[in-house]
Amino acid sequence: MTLQLLLAQAGDGLPVIEAPLPTESLLGAPLPAPLPKPTHLYNMSAEPDSLREQRWALVVPDTERGRRLESILSPLCERRTEEQGRKVDVYRARPEMDAVAAREFVDEVMYPTSQSSREHARYVLLAGTPEDLSMELQEELTGDGSCFVGRLPFEREEDYAAYVAKVMDRERDAARPRKARALFLTAQDMSTQVRSGHEFVTGPAALRCSEARGRGHFPASRVLTEELPPGAKGRLLELAGAPEPGLLFTLSHGVGGPLSGWASKEEQQREQGNMWLGDRTELTAEDVRQGAFLPGGMWFYFACFGAGTPARSVYQPWMEQLVQSGMMHRRQLESLERSRPLGERPFIAALPQAALANPEGPLAVIGHLDLAWLCAFHDPRTGQTHANRLEDVLTSLVEGYRAGLALQSLSRFAAKADRELRKQYQADAVPGASGRPQTPNVAERAYLWMERHDVMNYTLLGDPAVRLVDRPSR
Repeated sequence: MTLQLLLAQAGDGLPVIEAPLPTESLLGAPLPAPLPKPTHLYNMSAEPDSLREQRWALVVPDTERGRRLESILSPLCERRTEEQGRKVDVYRARPEMDAVAAREFVDEVMYPTSQSSREHARYVLLAGTPEDLSMELQEELTGDGSCFVGRLPFEREEDYAAYVAKVMDRERDAARPRKARALFLTAQDMSTQVRSGHEFVTGPAALRCSEARGRGHFPASRVLTEELPPGAKGRLLELAGAPEPGLLFTLSHGVGGPLSGWASKEEQQREQGNMWLGDRTELTAEDVRQGAFLPGGMWFYFACFGAGTPARSVYQPWMEQLVQSGMMHRRQLESLERSRPLGERPFIAALPQAALANPEGPLAVIGHLDLAWLCAFHDPRTGQTHANRLEDVLTSLVEGYRAGLALQSLSRFAAKADRELRKQYQADAVPGASGRPQTPNVAERAYLWMERHDVMNYTLLGDPAVRLVDRPSR
């Protein structure tokens, strides 16, 4: 088993880690912090896709900007009020909450035990950048997997208005579409990582969905699979520009720091996480800000930093251990560190922001908030694909389920991996029949460790209550 990373160096596009890391590199990986246990009350027995039973809430920063955002988003709040039959709750959160403050806010303000589960919203929209509403607050809400969370992360206030108008137009259209096409695209750049990604992830996921469609279980109007040749930006924009609503799955390298480092914070936030297309070509925010790009659709963007960049990667302590042990060259770690945010503050990638703000763009983007690896969807120990995990998410979307509910299906795999991983770490301390600690299964532990971290970092940008296609009310 080897570990392959989907991160390309800005400028020349060279993979940041060219040779895949070996399984043994994860043997000494630190035990992750426990996933949050569900402590909030929800109406768990009710239909999860129904806002009448599950509720929708808005969180804005408790600032002057937050009050402006609340006003801009009021038409969307009114729309959700109509759907759920009662006024939505709007919460005002202090910026820069740490983990402790975020837990207190969620427990005491949003979900107090003095309220019935019927009063608690499972669908939550965060409005603001990471500077407006901290990533710790988002992690607290998403951690146990029972809350359906999305974020609108725009810097510009006019982008919030554009997004709201797009959602309102789509949802109030009497001729809302009932079927969408499904596009599976791999941006080939001649690297081993992307070739493996198409063979083990994109291809199997597309095949499963296509076969399910033939049996009547994947109700897309059509399924298209294509490997884009290096530099084929025009073809990508052509496919994404069709007027029919589309579900777009792309796999590529994400753009990371250049060899010389980012010249400024502004340059990094403009380019990091862009879709690398090979041949010194990338899909940028300017490419998707105007004109038809997946109008009314949804985009699953599989690449490093596709959704954004954390202040510190969850993989950093492990990689520092690898350098100390000699299993990883320091220059590789330095290449990764060139992608750390200047100023040590997390940020949301410009590419999905621009797509969401485009009036002719998608309603939601699913992407990664850290380094993205292949092994969460492919088990190299057995050669078995885990494309079923993607199939679950994508099928829910083409069936018209709400975006937040569709993404939530991934969280159960992270929880399962976390439980199994903890059992293995606990077994290390238990003597076997010989009286010595049991020898760990290196490959299994490596896979579980990577799976747990990788799956946990997928996030939804956009309103978690939006739908790709119309679905009868329940």
